[in-house]
Amino acid sequence: MKMKLLLATGALLASTAFAGSAAAQTANPGEQTSEDLICQLSGDCGGFDQLEATEDKPESRGFKIARKTSAADPSAPSKAVTQRSRTKVTAEASRPAITAAKPGRNRTIAAKTRVAAPGRADMRITFVTGSAELTPAGQREAMKFVTALGSPSLAGKKFRIEGHTDSVGTRSSNLELSQRRAQAVVDYLAAHGADRTRFDVQGYGFDKPLAGTDASAGANRRVEVVLVK
Repeated sequence: MKMKLLLATGALLASTAFAGSAAAQTANPGEQTSEDLICQLSGDCGGFDQLEATEDKPESRGFKIARKTSAADPSAPSKAVTQRSRTKVTAEASRPAITAAKPGRNRTIAAKTRVAAPGRADMRITFVTGSAELTPAGQREAMKFVTALGSPSLAGKKFRIEGHTDSVGTRSSNLELSQRRAQAVVDYLAAHGADRTRFDVQGYGFDKPLAGTDASAGANRRVEVVLVK
């Protein structure tokens, strides 16, 4: 009895560890990539705006390939089965796209959609509190833009780097801080191979909060890149 209990406990611990490991290896769905920046700024989203991938069995590697069968093929489904399949497809076509599912169930993965009004992106760069020094995480985000700048979609384009703050503190101090932060981003980009002449720098302080947010909201502390031409 004790042996069975120990085996059951060991299996449970192994299962939990595997689940935790799998979760740790899953990419953060909210993480921004250089491709995201290219998409937001140029509208060139890689042609994936209408693609869908269907995740089924593990061996399918996330995709299904439909194969035609001839009438003489003994493995072809019967007419009755085909009719039922068509009825099922028609019914499912009227349902909204599935965006999530329980483990072991099929799920439809919707590809990124083309942005409606390209030309602006939040760089998601963070700074040391009260300063214009990029954090290590902020430096990683800046490097994604360096990569994006090398794409054909953004080649030769010029940009305005905008600094924004929340409304905590005086207007003059926030204007000065937002300008320094925008300049610090350009300096970092230039230090890593970007052409400095492609950038204009502008600090807006708390004059341009995000739509629908209070001026004091932390989300307003941001650096945005805007396509100029």
